[in-house]
Amino acid sequence: MIELPESKVFANEGRKLFKHLVITDVKALKSPHSFCWMNVEPKQMEEQLLGKRVVDVKSSSHYLRFMLDDGSELTIGEDVTPEYKSLLQESPKHQLMLTFQNDMILEFKIKLYGFIIHGFECDLVKSMPYYKKAVEAIDPLSDKFTYEYFMEATHLASSKGTVKQALATDQKIPGLGNGILQDILFDAKLLPKRKINTLSEDDKKQLYHSVVDIIDKMTTFGGRDNVIHFTGEPGGYEVLMRSDRALCPVCGNTLTKEAYLGGKVIYCSHCQK
Repeated sequence: MIELPESKVFANEGRKLFKHLVITDVKALKSPHSFCWMNVEPKQMEEQLLGKRVVDVKSSSHYLRFMLDDGSELTIGEDVTPEYKSLLQESPKHQLMLTFQNDMILEFKIKLYGFIIHGFECDLVKSMPYYKKAVEAIDPLSDKFTYEYFMEATHLASSKGTVKQALATDQKIPGLGNGILQDILFDAKLLPKRKINTLSEDDKKQLYHSVVDIIDKMTTFGGRDNVIHFTGEPGGYEVLMRSDRALCPVCGNTLTKEAYLGGKVIYCSHCQK
């Protein structure tokens, strides 16, 4: 799942890999997927992308944006895996494949659900609310992401809800999803089901600093080690709260893993309160 750290890392890598490459062939939705959302018909997607040159790769929250020479963009988001490799290595199934003039291909594969969209920013912000939120969001690693903004965006001053609800639902902080939430809460020493009306001012400030610090670490180390990059390599940040880990890396107690608010939460009931 592409979240904030990966979109930043992928954008930096993408500039080096794809800038100035021309799309010489396009295959759209050759392998149908029930939860692949394209904003145009597959045939139209193929016609619109053919012959375009990549001029830049950008990230906006959790959206990865391939900027094209006519001013349009090809943008992916959510659970989309991009893979760059030789044309001879084409996979039997993919939702979009671009071929470039160097006989390399970029495949996009969707696991659970994902967006593959093409158009001009001015049109996409009008028709796609999640895209609009992503491109207009304040980056947690920017100076504008202040404690005051954090409190306002997450509604942490409210008397209702839990910590997970505040941080990772309703796109309050676009790009901060269930995947990176677990390590943020572990760093903040807070349980995902903790009621926000029980948080002290110090708890809230620590949560703010954990959001910024963990996203910064994940980005600095090249994304999480359970997310695969364009060329098949994983990121360098070791995810602490992960499905294949049984014991807390700090205290050694058994980790709790359960479904909550549309996704799995993983936490240590000894370290987190």
